[in-house]
Amino acid sequence: MVNTSMPHDAYQKFSRYYEELTYDMPYPLWLDIIHSYKDGRHSVLDIGCGTGALTRALDFDEIQAFDLSAGMIEAANSYPEKSIDYFTDDMRTFQLNNQFDIITATVDVLNYAADEQELMQIFEQVKKHLSHTGVFIFDIHSVFKMEQDFNDMTYSDETEHITYIWDCVKGDAPHSVIHDMSFFIKEDDSGLYTRFDEIHHQRTYNHKDMLRMIDNSGMSLDIAFSDFDMSNPVSEICERVFYVIKKAL
Repeated sequence: MVNTSMPHDAYQKFSRYYEELTYDMPYPLWLDIIHSYKDGRHSVLDIGCGTGALTRALDFDEIQAFDLSAGMIEAANSYPEKSIDYFTDDMRTFQLNNQFDIITATVDVLNYAADEQELMQIFEQVKKHLSHTGVFIFDIHSVFKMEQDFNDMTYSDETEHITYIWDCVKGDAPHSVIHDMSFFIKEDDSGLYTRFDEIHHQRTYNHKDMLRMIDNSGMSLDIAFSDFDMSNPVSEICERVFYVIKKAL
C-alpha cells in the first residue's frame, strides 16, 4: 500500500537514503583526480556536497563544503568523525571570507545551472574564492550522454528502504533534461510506502561552448578530459567531461 500524504520532512527523509540510492557512484575515481592536485595545496571547498559522501574522503588540512539543501547538510553533519565545516549556500551567490587552494563541483553539480548566465555567475564566485595558485575541478554530463541516456528514458531501482521511478524528459533548452522522479519510502513494520515526487532540471554544453565560457570568465584551462581518465581527450562520444581551470595569469 502507498501512503500518498507527503510528510512535511519528505526531503529530509530522502536525504537519509541518498547514499543508499547512490551506492554505485565511483567516488574513488573523483578522489584520485582531486588528490592528484594536492601537492602544495592544503584547503578545499566542495560545492554541492550533498550528504558529504565524497567530501568526507578528501584528504586536506582544511575542508569546507556547502549544498543548497538543508536536508543534505543535516545528513552530512550526522558523520562527526571528521572535522568539516558544512553549511547551506547557493553556488551562484556564495560569499565567504576565505580563499581556497582547490574548489570542487563534482557529480555534475554544474549541470544544475539553468543557463549560461548562471554558469558565468558561478565562475565569478569561484574566481573570487580561489587562491592565487588555486584550481577549480568540475565535471558535467556530455552532450552525448544527455541525448542518449536522458532523452525520454525511464529508469527504476530498489534498495532495502526505498524504490524510485525516474522519467527523463527532454527539456526545451538545448541539451537539457527534466528529471521527474517518484520515490517510495518503506515505513517500518507497517507495510506502507510513503511517496513523494521531485523534479530536477539539468542542462549541459558542448565542449567548444564550455571553453568559450571559461575564457570569458577570466580564468584559464589547465586540462580537459573525459570519463575519469586524464589521458582521455574530450570526444563526441563520451559520458562525462572534466575541467580543471585556474585564475588567468
